[in-house]
Amino acid sequence: MSVDASLRRRSRGRQPARQGMFLVANAALLDALFFVGAVAVWPLYRDRAFLVLVTAALILAHLIAYAGLRRRWSGWWVALAAIGVYVVAGVPLAAPGALSRPDTLVPSLLGVLTAPVTGWKDLLTLELPLGSYQATLAPALLLFLGIPVAALSLAWRARRLWVLAAPLGLGLTVFGVLFGARTLSAPLVAGTRLTGAVEMFAGASALLLALVYTVWRTQYERRRAVRAAEDASGVRATGRTGSALAGRTTIAAGMLAAAMAAGVALAPWALAGQPRDVLRAGVDPRVELAGQLSPLSQFRQFFSDDSFDTVMFTVDGASGADRVRLATLSYFDGRVARVIDPAAGVSDQTTAFVRVPAELPAPADTVPTTADVRIGAYQGVWVPTVGSLTAIAFDGGTGGGRADGFFYNAQTRMGIALPAPGLREGVSYRQQAAIDDDPPALATLTPGRDTPQQDPALVPESLIAWIAAQDAPAAGAGLELLIDRLRARGLLSHALTVDPVEPPQWAAALGDYAFEPSRAGHSTDRIDQLFTALLDRQNDVGGSDDTALVAAPGDDEQFAVAASLIADQLGFASRIVVGARLNDAADPADTPFCVGGACTGGDMSAWIEVQDASGVWVPVDVTPQHAVGVTPDLEQRRDPRNPTEVREEVAEPVLPADADPADSGDRDDDEQTSGPDLSTLWTVLRVTGIAVLGLLILFGPFALVVVLKLLRRRSRRTAPDPVARVTGGWDEYVDTAVDHGYPPPGTHTRTELAARYAGDEGAGSGRVLAEWADRSVFAETPPDPADGDRFWEIVEAERERFAGLGGRWERLRARLSLRSLLPQGTRRRERGGSTGGPRGRR
Repeated sequence: MSVDASLRRRSRGRQPARQGMFLVANAALLDALFFVGAVAVWPLYRDRAFLVLVTAALILAHLIAYAGLRRRWSGWWVALAAIGVYVVAGVPLAAPGALSRPDTLVPSLLGVLTAPVTGWKDLLTLELPLGSYQATLAPALLLFLGIPVAALSLAWRARRLWVLAAPLGLGLTVFGVLFGARTLSAPLVAGTRLTGAVEMFAGASALLLALVYTVWRTQYERRRAVRAAEDASGVRATGRTGSALAGRTTIAAGMLAAAMAAGVALAPWALAGQPRDVLRAGVDPRVELAGQLSPLSQFRQFFSDDSFDTVMFTVDGASGADRVRLATLSYFDGRVARVIDPAAGVSDQTTAFVRVPAELPAPADTVPTTADVRIGAYQGVWVPTVGSLTAIAFDGGTGGGRADGFFYNAQTRMGIALPAPGLREGVSYRQQAAIDDDPPALATLTPGRDTPQQDPALVPESLIAWIAAQDAPAAGAGLELLIDRLRARGLLSHALTVDPVEPPQWAAALGDYAFEPSRAGHSTDRIDQLFTALLDRQNDVGGSDDTALVAAPGDDEQFAVAASLIADQLGFASRIVVGARLNDAADPADTPFCVGGACTGGDMSAWIEVQDASGVWVPVDVTPQHAVGVTPDLEQRRDPRNPTEVREEVAEPVLPADADPADSGDRDDDEQTSGPDLSTLWTVLRVTGIAVLGLLILFGPFALVVVLKLLRRRSRRTAPDPVARVTGGWDEYVDTAVDHGYPPPGTHTRTELAARYAGDEGAGSGRVLAEWADRSVFAETPPDPADGDRFWEIVEAERERFAGLGGRWERLRARLSLRSLLPQGTRRRERGGSTGGPRGRR
């Protein structure tokens, strides 16, 4: 007997050591899996804040899981602790920039609270890497805290569901792959012949670690079952020999290594040229700009008397930048020049606008600069920017909202701001930009293709004939010659009619200027009219004297489209840009520029950008000259007109023909239907909705549990069958006891169970419930309905007794407990030796 006692004492002494090794081994294998997941997610952020977040989240996850193990918390309380830690640590870890800017603290907290529902949108609509922009780290915090807590809790505490720990750990790697970039990262070289992308190595490593953990845990559970059988039977099982076990392990490891090596080696070859399907590729980040009028169609509004001398916006700084861009129009459909191609799919990145994270990479061969922009009277969705944007920060209390509404297209170097709050007078922002370093001269450019790309049906025949009549050379030299002649033979005109007594400000600012009417619009018909006039003049006069061949009145709206079509005919990719010049380029056409960075309506202009074969975009001015008017020779060569007698008493003014709706500008304010201002109501509803959403996220699961139990109790009590009412009452009695920490029924009879659940005060009531329930089930006659009501009165009294046994927190925990909602087969069974009372506080 003394020997047996000694063995038992040594066995009990080994239990804590075994338990500690068990916990450490599980945590070590799963931590390796979490580390691989962090490597897979790293390309999304590429910021030091992400490393801090992962480290802190894993430490907190281990503490929560261990506390749940030591204090025997239920899964519900472990989840509640994880949620609380997420909310408290959310802003410091997921939005560290808010700590230095108090005005963004509340929006950052709301971003953290709503990340479980809306965080995916930010991850898929922002350009990578995300850095620590706003609360984009919140989804990572949620995953790197929640998944380790769940995986470690299952691994340490679950008897059967531990098999879910490794798949949960794989979720971090899957998250990094699904939310990653559309293209794989640069390949890494492992050894001499093994080459692959980071994503491939991360996926292979994660699968290998998950398999290793599953195999180890299976072997551990087998050994523990064998030890339990040995302790129960006293018979010692015969184990495998060391050589046999080593052989089996070596063979399995070799097969696994060979399969992994073959997969890593063959995957790049098998998937070469195949698109990478990720969630980002399935989300269309393009902003719906179809409802916006073409900014080129609204160009002449800048030259009205109300806007000509009015400051639209001011640009300070921007060292090295010579232009500020509003919009880039890359498509011409014969009616208007457009920002986006309506026929383009979601995979066309030339029409994709994305939200800007903390920073964008600068293009090659550029120099950095900083511009401070302040909006004046300018209105529109097109955001003034210089160069290639690398970062932007809006000032003021609504800066976060404007940052959320700002979208950018890196290929066209164009930004847009959605309404609410959008761009308004007084809005300011600082833009970090990259400026092209010494772009090549136009004459040195080489076209990137041999044939035009524009649809021939949209190109006027007069344009092709005019190009042929110039006998210009090819490539950049020919384009430079044609653009110079186009500008020199045109005449600047911003209107169809002017008052000769009180000319508009734009005409007065030109000095000695002879006005010629010009129709607005830039459709194919309007461009054909321009080149027809140029070609007729050249055929009538002859020669190459530009001053004698001036014949085409118009402004940047028409000449930008004309120059773009000319570039396309010579094989150059081209696009139209609407914006302003920041300095005087000493242009012979005396083009306007922003004096001191203050850009007025009269300073606005349009130009084209042509692309060299090397991919560089070069700006080309197209503003026509205004010093030389249309010579009278053209008027003298026209056919005589038949005079028409006009009788004053019957004369009526004849309005010009309606313009193309696509070329029309915005309606005047008096033509728009006025309505009530609902902006304040919308703001209140939005704030209320966000607050309600946060409350639902935090307290919705708790309320759901209470509602489910209430509906279950009501369904049992109102059952039409008297037997069902009594048995339902007994089930409610048992579920109440289980929720208060008592063991589940197991194989006990009702009488035995009532004795285990009943205290000193409830012994009689529990016995009555058990007897009535047995009698209602096994008796030949069903119980009387009045007995059902009496039965439920006793059940309610027992429920009150259970609630009174503990304090306020014990009652709340019982109300929110999930134990009675679990299926009977999955409830934890009572261990041997239980006294029948409630379990220790968890």
